[in-house]
Amino acid sequence: MKNIYVSIIGSIMLFSSCQKLLDEDVRNQISNLYYTTPSGVEDGVKASYSYLRNWYGKQGSAWLTMYGDEYTNGAADATMNGYTSGLNSSYLVVRDGWNQTYTAINTCNAVLAAAEKVNMTEQLKNTRIGELKFLRAHYFFLLVQTYGAIPLPLTPTTSASSVATRTPIAEVYKAIVDDLIFAVANLPETTSDYGRATSLAAKHALAKVYLTRAGTAVKEATDYAKAATLAKEVIASGKYSLLPDFAAIFAQGPGGRNNEVIFACQYDVNQLTGGTAGNLGNQTHLFFTTDYTSQPGMVRDVANGRPYNHFRPTNFMLGLYNKQYDSRFSKSFKTVWYCNKPGSYTISGKTVAMALGDTAVVMTDYEPTQAQRNAAKYTIISPSQQHNTLFPQSSKHIDGLRADVNNINGVKDVLIFRLGETYLIAAEALLMDGKAGDAVFYVNELRKRAAIVSSDPAVTTANRQAMEVSASDLNIDFILNERARELNGEYMRWFDLVRTGKLLERVKLYNTLAAPNIKSYHVLRPVPQTQIDRVIGGASAFPQNPGYDN
Repeated sequence: MKNIYVSIIGSIMLFSSCQKLLDEDVRNQISNLYYTTPSGVEDGVKASYSYLRNWYGKQGSAWLTMYGDEYTNGAADATMNGYTSGLNSSYLVVRDGWNQTYTAINTCNAVLAAAEKVNMTEQLKNTRIGELKFLRAHYFFLLVQTYGAIPLPLTPTTSASSVATRTPIAEVYKAIVDDLIFAVANLPETTSDYGRATSLAAKHALAKVYLTRAGTAVKEATDYAKAATLAKEVIASGKYSLLPDFAAIFAQGPGGRNNEVIFACQYDVNQLTGGTAGNLGNQTHLFFTTDYTSQPGMVRDVANGRPYNHFRPTNFMLGLYNKQYDSRFSKSFKTVWYCNKPGSYTISGKTVAMALGDTAVVMTDYEPTQAQRNAAKYTIISPSQQHNTLFPQSSKHIDGLRADVNNINGVKDVLIFRLGETYLIAAEALLMDGKAGDAVFYVNELRKRAAIVSSDPAVTTANRQAMEVSASDLNIDFILNERARELNGEYMRWFDLVRTGKLLERVKLYNTLAAPNIKSYHVLRPVPQTQIDRVIGGASAFPQNPGYDN
């Protein structure tokens, strides 16, 4: 796509595209009339994609979605993970999540309102409208899962308003479903323009919406069946495949655009066009990085990352894998660091000379003997020595292409939908629909992919067989455990736990920092007080979620 630098007056902005990426940059203010031109529609659609970067790759949404049973807070503020009194209607994270996502929806609405009048071929017009409805549905889906009943604007807001209501979630879900049904019918199955939504991405999204609605009070009898059908259609399409090497899913650069990725939030190496104003690239790489720099032989570098220590894996998460057969632990977590600061160091009371590339730090899952420590020419950090700034870290988001060692502006795409999750959506929907015998096929296909590959084919075959489970093994806790093994740290765990009704139970069992404070009302986040204050009648007209009234 050509570079076009435009924006629209008010809270709606248009951005340019660069080298077939949906990368946007504000350049000048223009009139709403621009939307009524073909180029205006094209750029409005690109702008609507850009708001994905407000959610995926940012600290606030990471805190909203990743704490639960997989991760607890390391050195980060404990408000979200700990369910402290600071998690209230004035908390910046819940305010920004609300405001920024509604800005995205308003952009979609503005372009949709104009697109019908634009002189374009019907096929192209319907494709662009399909993309907008896909995105609008996605933004509404994030909001309804986070806040519950929400305003449901389906037309553009062009001026400030003091009238708003919370639409019942049944109506919100209907609007989401309607948008995605249109997207499924009108988007192409594939696209050469990487980053655009396709009909298969819309099917994956719709399957997840049905799966989620099935766990609410407004569920419909066919939700699980519809979710299973859609997920199976995506899998059967043959357009995507499970990569043989789990680690390759999270490769950076050309390898990151692989055949397992269905839909991604794009980031560009050009920092001037890598996001909207104030949108500082993909920052996820910061949040999982442990403080390796405190250890002998190590100094901060680009390859190992800048340590913010926000997300520490729980003991439950670290112990969830059968490491004899399952490759996903070693391909999801970094436990070994190699010397990047050569020199002589004192380790376990002895002087050790470290050369560049020597093993410097090893985090174990056992308590070594003193003899083992004495024999090691590197630092061993056992479970009893791990703490809030020193822990095995997720390796999924490591970003080795940042401009320099202190740069926070990550350039790695965030994977929103991938085929591994599609298999798990199919499995969960089938299981909950009483078809465990069918569900186990999808679980086993995913688990066999994860089996450790040996140079001996017979061992590889044995490992794959060892990874298989039977239908009688399946229940919702098994599915959640499998989702954790497969999808941990991918912006969805809190939603998973709420959807399955397991948030309180699992947080109390597996997250010791959060367990004392979590309450039943924490299945929703507080509505921002700024939103309530804007409405005539305040809380009477726009009530707060239960539990957050004080």
